[in-house]
Amino acid sequence: MKSRQQAAKSPLKPLAVSKVVETGVYVTDLDAARTFYTDVMGLELYSEEKNRHLFLKAGKSMLLVFRAAATLKEQRLPPHGATGVQHFAFEIEPEDYLTWKSRLAQKGVPVEKEVDWGRARSVYFRDPSNNVVELITKGNWPVAD
Repeated sequence: MKSRQQAAKSPLKPLAVSKVVETGVYVTDLDAARTFYTDVMGLELYSEEKNRHLFLKAGKSMLLVFRAAATLKEQRLPPHGATGVQHFAFEIEPEDYLTWKSRLAQKGVPVEKEVDWGRARSVYFRDPSNNVVELITKGNWPVAD
């Protein structure tokens, strides 16, 4: 039988996280966010709660769009919220890069910056709440589908 001291020294079983399931972003105007993320970005609206959130399907993950003012008063979950500019990226297929740039232009979304990372390319633009949204082609990060 192991003593408490021996048990304390035993290595813990290694654990692994398999993927990011959801990413949260905070906005000031949910209606503008709904239009942007469904019409411009083509995400599927999964659910919404008026004046609180939009939950959108983004490929194999979820984008949670919150009004920070509502979530700071949270009672069901730990209060959360953010102010200021945030950044997140959506992965796209390399062959779709120019088509995405065209779509942004057609929807009147100005491209702020493009970066060639060598292994991938990115295009940066803003959502209606001024968050920095990035489209990055597969291959930059060491992650599998």
